[in-house]
Amino acid sequence: MFTGGLNQHPECRWVRPVKSIQFSYASSADLGSLFEDFRLMCNDAIRIAIDEKPKSRFRLIKEAYPRLKEYGLHTHYILSACEVAFAAYRNKDRKSDPYVRRVFLKVTSQSYRLDHIILRIPTRPRDYIYLTLHASDYHLSLIDDPTLKRGSVTITDRTVSLAFSKEVTIGEPLGHIGIDVNERNVTTSDTLGNTSVHDTSRVAEIKERYRAVRAKIGEKTKQDQRISQELYVKYGKREKNRTVQVLHCISKEIVERAKENHLGIVMERLKGIRRLYRRGNGQGAPYRGRMNSWTFHEIQRQIEYKAGWEGIPITFVSPRHTSRNCSNCGTSQKFEGRTTICPSCGKTEDRDVNASKNIMMAAPTHAAQPPGGGGEGEP
Repeated sequence: MFTGGLNQHPECRWVRPVKSIQFSYASSADLGSLFEDFRLMCNDAIRIAIDEKPKSRFRLIKEAYPRLKEYGLHTHYILSACEVAFAAYRNKDRKSDPYVRRVFLKVTSQSYRLDHIILRIPTRPRDYIYLTLHASDYHLSLIDDPTLKRGSVTITDRTVSLAFSKEVTIGEPLGHIGIDVNERNVTTSDTLGNTSVHDTSRVAEIKERYRAVRAKIGEKTKQDQRISQELYVKYGKREKNRTVQVLHCISKEIVERAKENHLGIVMERLKGIRRLYRRGNGQGAPYRGRMNSWTFHEIQRQIEYKAGWEGIPITFVSPRHTSRNCSNCGTSQKFEGRTTICPSCGKTEDRDVNASKNIMMAAPTHAAQPPGGGGEGEP
């Protein structure tokens, strides 16, 4: 969060970022029937939305309330089911199935009670289930923080996700830090003259190892689709957890550096980059598979939400020519491997360092956006 004199800047403004924290839990009762009833309620509401075509969630609540009331659950589950259903209805694709298949619960902030690590959720009027959350010191620091506002709770058969929000001040940054995301490194340069290269080759190695694991699973279990699906899920979770942990350490370090020096964060809009690696583009399958497993979105997502929680402004810029143009004079450069050579000023530099400097300089001082308001655009 920006502090001191920055809070007095005329450009300062308040925002309320949201962070979702995940807990494992133990239940005092079987949640199976509650999960299934809520899933059926969501699907009934989706059918009503498809038939009635409501223009707002409140209209859907009015249309679906009599039908969903028959389930006998707490009234707040009707509101939550309609919220889920309206989102599925609005986002449905002609080729996709909008119905809910996985079991979960969404509980509004008005209907649950959290007493330290004991979560009480309603089932029917004056009937409750108690969940004991398994919380680390980090979890407890958020639960016991009186400055944080608690939001809705989403419960699956294994986890509880609790949303927290707080007010932070967004001020005009004293400078910027440009972030160039590559397959095997994340390179940063800031206006203080500091450059850092964070090695992400371990992520690429994890992806390659689990590609081989999936190929072996497909070969060994091709006669039993059920077993193969279970193994894909099991090893997919392992791959995701290990990848996210590596990127978490890098994104945390970058955001802390930006926070300490009161720097805004500048990243490239990389949405649509997958189209460069489609089948039929003249590239080999191994290369396409490697590039389509590139985790550029995950590292940017982590940086964006962590920066938002700290009140650090974020700007997204076009990635066009960030590697090619000289960061010193702007002239189009020549490449020799990973090195750029400027024919105009003679500067020689690593292409990723050059790109991070160009990204840093591409953000106008007035263009910094509130955290969470950025997005990815076309390459």
